[in-house]
Amino acid sequence: MSLGRRFIERCGARLAIAAALLAPAAACAQAATGAAGTPAAPPPVAATAPTASGTPAASGTPAAAAAAGAAAEPSVALGRRAYTSYCARCHGLNLVVSSSAFYDLRTFPKHDKERFTRSVLKGARAMPAWEGTIKPEELESIWLFIGSVNGW
Repeated sequence: MSLGRRFIERCGARLAIAAALLAPAAACAQAATGAAGTPAAPPPVAATAPTASGTPAASGTPAAAAAAGAAAEPSVALGRRAYTSYCARCHGLNLVVSSSAFYDLRTFPKHDKERFTRSVLKGARAMPAWEGTIKPEELESIWLFIGSVNGW
């Protein structure tokens, strides 16, 4: 095999590896933005099945019944669900990001909630703006979830 051919095969393999490494980042960016560059809505959260009367069936807990009829209070549990729906595809499950292309939320400063809120609602660098998509109680819950994972 000639030196030139070997060089081309090696470069081709490296390009294939680079493309494979960048594919998740491209998929995340594409999934995070819709056709007009706005955040895509997360997949719907499974709701309880309606009863014969048309009202949602309670899952056995008063909290589940209350959540079906009214806005949920901010909580770590709601934050985990919202984070999984909105954030995990780029920032990783339990804040463990698989690429340096995305901000590692495990290093986010506890005292900088204003920056967190602004970044989520207005967007920052590669991060899309989620204003109008994410509800205020979900945003607060995501902040609580990040704090619980980070130990603050």
